[in-house]
Amino acid sequence: MKLVKAWEEQGVEISAPFRRHIKVLFAPDKEGVAEITFSHAILPPGGQTDYHSHDRPELIHMVSGEGLCVHEGAQTPIREDIAMWVPAGEKHKIVNTGYNPIKLAMIFIPAYKASENYARCMDAAQAKKNQEGEI
Repeated sequence: MKLVKAWEEQGVEISAPFRRHIKVLFAPDKEGVAEITFSHAILPPGGQTDYHSHDRPELIHMVSGEGLCVHEGAQTPIREDIAMWVPAGEKHKIVNTGYNPIKLAMIFIPAYKASENYARCMDAAQAKKNQEGEI
């Protein structure tokens, strides 16, 4: 058995406009778990992910908070204890519309490396800043 104390993990801070804190807890390059990537993210009030897709499916569980899931042109209100299955290739983003942080738990199968997961999120934030002229 492998055990991770999430509160001890540093994770990475993703800058605006896609402000959130991500911690990859299990991945091939994190705790040596080859089969899945398991992570969680905290989106502050007003925080959001970028509108993106993956080359593999993603399972998202909304642990706490309330917000909006934008997916393939639709908008679905989401709240605590909702699980979302996002098929490979489907564009989606999560927006915190509430007054409290959103906490999400995500699983990818097959796994991404933690470094790939972090890099994709940081690169999206930097690309948006560059696009907006905030280099």
